[in-house]
Amino acid sequence: MGNFGSRGRAPPPPPPPALQAHLHGVRPPYYNRYRGAPPDAAPLPPPLGVPAPVERHRTVAVHAGVNINGDSLRLEPDDDGRSLLLSFSFDADAPGSITVYFFAQEDEELILKATKENLLKPVTTAFNKGHDQKFKQPCGTGIDVSQFEESELTKVGEGGVFPVAFKVIVAVSNNQELDGAHEDEESKCLIKFATLVKKDSAEYGLRVVQQILWVSGTRYVLQEIYGIGNKADEKNHEDESGKECVICLSEPRDTTVLPCRHMCLCRECAQLLRLQSNKCPICRQPVCGLLEIEVDTGSVKELSS
Repeated sequence: MGNFGSRGRAPPPPPPPALQAHLHGVRPPYYNRYRGAPPDAAPLPPPLGVPAPVERHRTVAVHAGVNINGDSLRLEPDDDGRSLLLSFSFDADAPGSITVYFFAQEDEELILKATKENLLKPVTTAFNKGHDQKFKQPCGTGIDVSQFEESELTKVGEGGVFPVAFKVIVAVSNNQELDGAHEDEESKCLIKFATLVKKDSAEYGLRVVQQILWVSGTRYVLQEIYGIGNKADEKNHEDESGKECVICLSEPRDTTVLPCRHMCLCRECAQLLRLQSNKCPICRQPVCGLLEIEVDTGSVKELSS
């Protein structure tokens, strides 16, 4: 699994040509959304015989200097028995800091702000370089979920307010303040936004819904791509298996199925899939589109210290 990032502060690109009709008042039948779905909901898949749209992107591998173990993200009870503390494991290539926010958003200057700072103040904790580190919020700084409506905790609020966010900054020069570190050309800043998820046991878990990476003053919006890691690292893992298209088993993978984001097809087999099926060959979810990715392995941005 790897990250695919789109960078810059420009607005999102226009929809693919196959979907341009809706800009003129005509919606393709497979682009209608479910009634009541949020504005950013995925479109309905095209029916058989209507090819799924194809987007094409050129990407570069970017090393952020920190790796968060997504499976380790959790909310642990504080000693008081009421509050919950964010915890996770991580690897860091340099010293830095972790700042935890509850109810946070990016403002017009793309700075992370707490919207309920009077109730829940952001807390920053320093860390050293090293692998297999464990982070846990300091006691007394967590969130008491009983003070909020469940809808506030499990959904993104008006104005893009996320219930949970945390910012990891590494490789900050000595003359820079941590809060303004993304303006430093040598800094790397990873921000993850999450919502709470109610479990069957009435406990709350976490679900990451957006990831932002600042590298040398450039803002990247990250998306998980399952399988892109093999492609990006093929020069370092020439003997690694599983890089071939799951259909023909001979050509390298370069096409991702949307919205499930499985990078499992070569270009030729993806063209056949568009006409013959509307199911992902890995998870069997409906296919809304295809993303063809050309990974530039010859110019990897090695940003790790």
